[in-house]
Amino acid sequence: MPPKFFIPAAEDAAQAEEVYQSIRRFVAEQVGRLKNKRIFRIQFSQDGKQYNLAVGDRSQDLGGERVIAILEGRRYYVCTPNHGVVRGAPFPVGRDFVTHIEEFEPFES
Repeated sequence: MPPKFFIPAAEDAAQAEEVYQSIRRFVAEQVGRLKNKRIFRIQFSQDGKQYNLAVGDRSQDLGGERVIAILEGRRYYVCTPNHGVVRGAPFPVGRDFVTHIEEFEPFES
């Protein structure tokens, strides 16, 4: 069963949605149109290393920052506070490197 949508540190569902939409707008300004998928986890292989990143995880490969959101456009975009959320560009992941994605449960507005 897919996990319920959340944004780390959001106090409630309304705040999570507000932050998520803000992230989407910020990243879309940088990379163009994004798909409406709400991605919880992405698995990929890059430079001979396997990655398994989920929203809420901290990763040394991302400077120890927490994954706040994962978005999909022409590529996948892993967003952390300093890369796609508050400032900076998100971490791009090429589609050819992705081996699995896991979405959040369907969103109901």
